[in-house]
Amino acid sequence: MRQILLPTLFATAAAAAVSLALRPDSAPPVVDPLASDLAALQQQHAELARELAALAAARPAVAAAPVREVVPTVAPEAVAAAVEAYLAARDAGGKPVEANAAGLAFDFERDFGKLAKSDFWADAKLWRAAFAAGRMDEVIARYDALAKADPKNVQAQMDLAKACIAYLQMDPTKWQLSSRADKAYDDVLAIDGNHWEARFSKAVSYTFWPEFLGKKKAAAEHFQILVDQQEQQPVGDHQAQTYLYLGNLLEGREPERAKEVWRRGLVRHPQNAALREKLGQ
Repeated sequence: MRQILLPTLFATAAAAAVSLALRPDSAPPVVDPLASDLAALQQQHAELARELAALAAARPAVAAAPVREVVPTVAPEAVAAAVEAYLAARDAGGKPVEANAAGLAFDFERDFGKLAKSDFWADAKLWRAAFAAGRMDEVIARYDALAKADPKNVQAQMDLAKACIAYLQMDPTKWQLSSRADKAYDDVLAIDGNHWEARFSKAVSYTFWPEFLGKKKAAAEHFQILVDQQEQQPVGDHQAQTYLYLGNLLEGREPERAKEVWRRGLVRHPQNAALREKLGQ
């Protein structure tokens, strides 16, 4: 307490002395008593400083407490920037993919209806033509309007998701579209929980999200739901992909479970070469 009060009194008295010294000559002569008090305080302060110095010299050295590392929270803007950098790295230099439309012109009113029937991965020419013409933002806006106008229409939601993913493939900097597609898949699954394409597409898209977002676990959960649903349905060749993706996700941390998934897949798809390769057959 003394080491706190004395410097405070010292500072207060000093300030008062300076203030009084600056007053006009007509002020009452009260400087002398204050000066006397100030001198006494200075002497007490000096004595206290010597006592503290002696105590500090006699006290054994104490190791400095380790500095606690504070882990900063991640702002949404930082997450967004990281996602953008991750997706951009998947494309050379983060630049939009060249629109190899093979000379195909795109007329919005004439060709918009054809896009829904065009699979980007099977035949991307029309999508690339729309991209080269600078019309993909309009394409997305049109699909978005159609989906909102008929929210219970499964095909309208899937068309929107397909357009978002196609645009993202041609321009990885449009990473926000992955979230819009994901919302469209959720809308479909809310209408039909057994919709294979929506759940499979959602799960596959999660495998491409940055690791720090923790979507791999959700992807595995969706693939597992598909496996369970598929085994209650007639066999379809496309269903083999579910076993492959789920096994691939599990392989690193649960290799035995991954093999079991592939084995289950091979029982239903005995001619599938990829499953056979996974099991060394």
